[in-house]
Amino acid sequence: MGLLDNLLNAFLKATDPRPRYTEARCLLYKNSVGGCDRCYGACPKGAVRLEGWRVELDEVLCTGCGLCTGVCPGIALEYPLGGLQEALIRGKGQIRCSKAEGKGEEVLCLGRLTPGLLAEAGSRFGKVVLARGDCASCKIGGPSVPEHLQRMAEEARRYHPVEVEVIQGELPGEKVGRRELFQALMGSARRTAADLVPELPLPEEPEPKGLPAELRLRFLAASRAEAVRWPKIQVEEGCTLCPVCTNVCPTEAVYRVREGEEYVLRLKVEACTGCGACVESCPPQVIRLEEAPKAEVGEELELYRGKPPWYDL
Repeated sequence: MGLLDNLLNAFLKATDPRPRYTEARCLLYKNSVGGCDRCYGACPKGAVRLEGWRVELDEVLCTGCGLCTGVCPGIALEYPLGGLQEALIRGKGQIRCSKAEGKGEEVLCLGRLTPGLLAEAGSRFGKVVLARGDCASCKIGGPSVPEHLQRMAEEARRYHPVEVEVIQGELPGEKVGRRELFQALMGSARRTAADLVPELPLPEEPEPKGLPAELRLRFLAASRAEAVRWPKIQVEEGCTLCPVCTNVCPTEAVYRVREGEEYVLRLKVEACTGCGACVESCPPQVIRLEEAPKAEVGEELELYRGKPPWYDL
């Protein structure tokens, strides 16, 4: 029954439209001050429920558009990105949604494209062309997709100066014929199988280990850019070295170590998403968001050092 169970699980995974939810990276679960409801606000089908300090996704209502994954500040919602990255590479930076006619590489909905995917593709090909169907009448993503893509492209340019063009209709190229139609159908089957493959990105250049795939893609794109605007934080005087910022950080970018009678706050820059959870939750309000230059990406910065006022209590 082991093989049958594995096949059944693989089938269920391939047909489940919902993104994966990593509770430990959810700002709602982390009890960040102000919480977070961005996935709830982005979902066009009412498939997201916020219950018991966690996110619940309705398998029936979810269409798999991916809009929630792009707005999640902690990258708690995500699809496997390896297949999407591979499709962008095969298409040389051109991809279409499933409702756009013509040939070319296809994704179910362009809402699944993240800043990391766009930035990494832009670092390879310079320009990314996205062909969409009629979003206003689409039952997958809906009319908010074009605006969503603009926000994703703007965020992608923090990591690489990618040019993103969104067109309605076919991708540039020849009209699709019978052979191309058959190839497209075969491609859809391959993409379904690709969703079962462990996450990439493709191993061309060394990248930090232990990061979500989205951050690894951003890091790859940044490594090929002349300048970046990676988010980071700065801690000012007045820090009490309490553990609140480390507790709410969804990617463990901020951490605290003890050195003798001193405590030290440090930041792994490449793990920072700029979510602002630490800024909002800091009791003395001494943390602010800044931008890191390329030289600091991949580094661990010392944010604050000292003997806490509560050390002798």
